[in-house]
Amino acid sequence: MKRKILAPVTVAAMAGGVLLGVPVVADAAAYNCKGAEKGVYKLCIYNKTGVKISGKIFSNAQNGIYVKNSSNITISGNTFKNLRGPKGYGGIHVKGSSGIKIEGNTFSRLGNNGNMHGVYMVQTSHSYVTGNNFSYIYGDPVRIRDASKNNTVSGNKFVRSGHKAMFSEWAQLPPYGSEKCGSGNVFKKNKYGTSYNNKSIAKIMWGGKGGGKAGPLNWNNCSKASIKDGGGNRKI
Repeated sequence: MKRKILAPVTVAAMAGGVLLGVPVVADAAAYNCKGAEKGVYKLCIYNKTGVKISGKIFSNAQNGIYVKNSSNITISGNTFKNLRGPKGYGGIHVKGSSGIKIEGNTFSRLGNNGNMHGVYMVQTSHSYVTGNNFSYIYGDPVRIRDASKNNTVSGNKFVRSGHKAMFSEWAQLPPYGSEKCGSGNVFKKNKYGTSYNNKSIAKIMWGGKGGGKAGPLNWNNCSKASIKDGGGNRKI
């Protein structure tokens, strides 16, 4: 089968005060990805600061972008569509990072039996998901996990997306694991419709644990709400 080649992605990064332009081929699923991420994501960013990815298309793969141990990363004006597979986590998967700006992107038709999200943030803080469009996302379109804190989800539009909520938190909390609840996360000024299955759905859910082999999925297992409704959200 002939391999589909997508347009190059340009990753701009500040190094020593100089703006560097590094061409990256977006079709190579293993490009710049290592270990468990190799062959699973289109593009990986490890231990970087000041990187910007914009105006590109990520499609027909399991996941889009993986960001780990990085800061001040901007991902804007991209399209994430038709992503699915046995290891599908999200259009954008962020772990152990801070100051991530995810703005003005389009996420469409992402599915993996409930595990696929538009944006999936683990151990991530002080980040922003702003002005994006989400449609037909099987899992919750924005999901946080394991001590993610002070993240803001605002000004987005959600259509036919989500299984439990538009913005949710789930973790391997005790007794299932040693992960922790987050804090200070806010959902505000968003527009949202029905779930992926065209049913009524919550705006936010937090403190989730269990599910699958761990037993029944249940919520509100943190001492206080780790995600708050900041107001201005409107159902469409």
